[in-house]
Amino acid sequence: MDNKNIDRFPFFAETFLTDSLGRVRPTTILNSMQSAGNRHAETRGFGATDSLGWVIARMALHIERTPMQRERLNIETWIRNLYHGFTDRCMRMIDEEGNEVASMITTFAMIDLETRTSVDLNGDIGVAMNGCLVPDEQLALRRIPSINRTPVEEVTFKRRPHYSDIDVNGHMNSIRYIDHILDAMPIEYIKSHDLTDIIVAYMQEGSATEELAYGIKELEPDHYIVQVTKENGAAASRFELKFKEL
Repeated sequence: MDNKNIDRFPFFAETFLTDSLGRVRPTTILNSMQSAGNRHAETRGFGATDSLGWVIARMALHIERTPMQRERLNIETWIRNLYHGFTDRCMRMIDEEGNEVASMITTFAMIDLETRTSVDLNGDIGVAMNGCLVPDEQLALRRIPSINRTPVEEVTFKRRPHYSDIDVNGHMNSIRYIDHILDAMPIEYIKSHDLTDIIVAYMQEGSATEELAYGIKELEPDHYIVQVTKENGAAASRFELKFKEL
């Protein structure tokens, strides 16, 4: 890594970040990568403020190899492009030998936290971001794939957000949805499989008070789609997950 616009942050897989098999949880990987992205943005003048925040519109994570407890890794992150009020951020987790363990691409929009409306990125923030773009750096995950749109008719479970689900904006945290989905799957299946891919499309924010309905549908062995629906029937988000047997 010799590009000044790519930052690297160390990550140590503490045991409290792992599951019963010593695997780093998928949501730990996601949260750690997002934390690295936040730090990268803050040091360059386009981080979140008291009045402005970044929200995820789409996201894809590919896990080539699930990291294990007490592993020392690094997370690298950069901005790929800027377009139509959105930006794509790239992140990768690499081991001590330089192998790419996981890669993620997220599409973000900046919003005004009071009005909940999008912010024009052609202003000062966009100028700062344009000076930091790294369009040619490659990941194992080349792009965010289109998410499967197969209808999900049945509700698997319903859940009202709890204390640990609510973020600083007063809404359902985007990563906590994935915890809830994995918790709803049979524990023996989770123990015998590694999660390899997650694709996410966020449509509407879930409020801190409304009950959300989760519908999980298996498309084929080890391939699932999940629809999360708000109380008014509107789709809040959609997920696609792929696993591999250990």
